[in-house]
Amino acid sequence: MGGDIRRRHFVAIATGEYEDPAFEPLAVTAEVKALREWLCAEDRGIPPFVPAYPELANNPTRGAVRDALENPPPQRRWRDADAAVVFVTGHGVTQDGVHWTVLQDSESDRLPATALRTADLILWLKDTRIRYLFLILDQCFAGATVREIADFEKDLPATWLVLPSATRDQEAVVGALTGAVTAFLAELRSPEGAQYGGPRVDLLDVAVFLERVQAKLGPGQRLVPLQGSQTSGKHPCLPNPHYRALPTVDVQVQRSDLALPKEDLEGHWEPRSRGVARVEDTGWLFTGRDRLLRELVAVGAGEPGATLVTGGAGSGKSAALAWLVTFSDPVFRARHHDKLAAVPLDLRPVEGAVDVAVLATGKTALDIVAQLATALGVPTPVPSGAAPSVAEWIDAWQQWLAGRTTPVTVVVDALDEADGPATVLTAVLSRLDPGRDRVRLLVGVRSPGGDGTSPDGRPVRGIPLADQAERALSARRIRVDEAPWWDQDDLVAYAARVLTGTEGSPYLSAGPEATESVARALAARARTSFLITRIAAANLARRARVVDPGDASWLTAIDDGVLGVFRADLHAHRPDPEDRLKAIHLLRAVAFARGRGIPWRRIWPAFANAVADEPDRSYGDTDIADLLASPLGGYLTADTADGTTVYRLFHDALGVPLRDRWRDLMAVPPPA
Repeated sequence: MGGDIRRRHFVAIATGEYEDPAFEPLAVTAEVKALREWLCAEDRGIPPFVPAYPELANNPTRGAVRDALENPPPQRRWRDADAAVVFVTGHGVTQDGVHWTVLQDSESDRLPATALRTADLILWLKDTRIRYLFLILDQCFAGATVREIADFEKDLPATWLVLPSATRDQEAVVGALTGAVTAFLAELRSPEGAQYGGPRVDLLDVAVFLERVQAKLGPGQRLVPLQGSQTSGKHPCLPNPHYRALPTVDVQVQRSDLALPKEDLEGHWEPRSRGVARVEDTGWLFTGRDRLLRELVAVGAGEPGATLVTGGAGSGKSAALAWLVTFSDPVFRARHHDKLAAVPLDLRPVEGAVDVAVLATGKTALDIVAQLATALGVPTPVPSGAAPSVAEWIDAWQQWLAGRTTPVTVVVDALDEADGPATVLTAVLSRLDPGRDRVRLLVGVRSPGGDGTSPDGRPVRGIPLADQAERALSARRIRVDEAPWWDQDDLVAYAARVLTGTEGSPYLSAGPEATESVARALAARARTSFLITRIAAANLARRARVVDPGDASWLTAIDDGVLGVFRADLHAHRPDPEDRLKAIHLLRAVAFARGRGIPWRRIWPAFANAVADEPDRSYGDTDIADLLASPLGGYLTADTADGTTVYRLFHDALGVPLRDRWRDLMAVPPPA
């Protein structure tokens, strides 16, 4: 929303001093300052609002307001590509059915001649054709303007939010509305405030904003937006103080779903998801797994057909696909051409080799096909119902595909994490290329181990999804955790990078031989899992001293797989059993979430209390904020769903011990 906005303005019309003794002085300076600090902040990763007409914030005359807003010079006029927040504060009175904004030289017995008719101000703003406006009328009886606005020939734009501080029969408590807004902003900036809009949400929802501001108002003060105002959905004039641009590499939008995060790129073969340890910059170029990468380059430039990239949990399949997507992107290549020049030619994808990439996690078949088609400019089909169906999107895709003269390359990762993987496979992926001659399709999907067990060690029931996909797509299969694509030395190198890349790690000064010895011992126990290696290595890097590579006291935890290393990390960060139980309950609630994750506000605490199932125990927002701020917060990744920040485990394999074996996580690790 608001992506077409070119300019953002903040205007304060503030009057606190009056010549007529009938109007007592008001303290308005602090109110203006509070709103300016919110709207004009430059550290959020989104364009700030810019103060306009600053002279109006200091006891303006009626003439000054008219000159600024009624008929400004052409170069200063607002248009539909502008957004503005206009804050009017001071005394307001009604007389003869008209609401008046009292100014410094207004006379109480000559209001029509000396005060500003509030409805005129709204008309001037309406005449600008500005699309996005947040108008705050912090005045007594400001709601009375509703009667005058009803006489306008046209309704207020549906993207406006006009907020009077009092209804037509109310006297406003001085500064109450601004104080309530400021109080909510203070709450929003606190750790608990992320529940209203986390780092992935740039704008606040109007309904949430109104609800929370109303809760901050005093008794008898009602918040009633003027008729016609937007009352739900995100609004460009409500920036979220928690929003921060994610540190992902810059790529074109059709490949952004699978673009490598900067921390993953800098850390080489870190798993795609946000993890427990943040590896510092150890160089841009990937090392190891050359044979796998070379094969993916060939697939991206080869003949049409389907290729499955499979492997167990944490085996690096997502990282490999993300590498192919990112290194083929024209924007990424242009920005990092100097570093790419050092990459061997046979390890460089052709520019534009991947046309579109989709992360399937939490997405339905309809979500995925619509994203694929929209990203490539497929015309939206005319729906038979309220919106196009999967079948209608597929028909539109196939018609578009028939008109192409060159193949299209599609990457879909995490098929097993989709909302209805079997439906995605049969209704979308298997129908993308009916003739099997126009689409290069690469699909990432988790597969069971060679012993027929799932990544968490449980027997697989029925035909594994990876096998179903191989048959349905007539696909060639690359098993990244089996020969010839697996090289154990890659895992050793990765373990060493985590050990030496974590701040404060004793391995920073241990020397390469000592580090490699520990890394080799760790990788041998972790088998083919970058996930287990990452958690275990990060735990070792936080210890006070270098461990003995032959000491079974730390190696035993790795033998228990994800459960073992996860348990060791929980005990390291939460030695107190009560604190550890709290963390497990909060994380376990997330493990039961479906789709892209669990919303914090109201939902996450309720889930945590439900899974705890203890009448004397109750979790709230402070508990969640503490978890997210701790190292254990690294086990979670933030996403957005329907404009709301949601949280999920950074890797699905963590869900099994949390859901099914959480008591084993509480238990003291077995002795070596």
